[in-house]
Amino acid sequence: MTGLHAVIDAAIDDYRTETPAEQQTPAGLTDRITEYLASSGYPTALDTGSPA
Repeated sequence: MTGLHAVIDAAIDDYRTETPAEQQTPAGLTDRITEYLASSGYPTALDTGSPA
């Protein structure tokens, strides 16, 4: 498992543990993963530069 996968897995596990099941949404999970990636130094936005 790479560091990236470990960060994503941790975000998923924490989200499922900390958020009541009836409040869990795909958007909420995506937000949690994005937060974990950003705090771990991974880029979280696509390059919006001009196309080649």
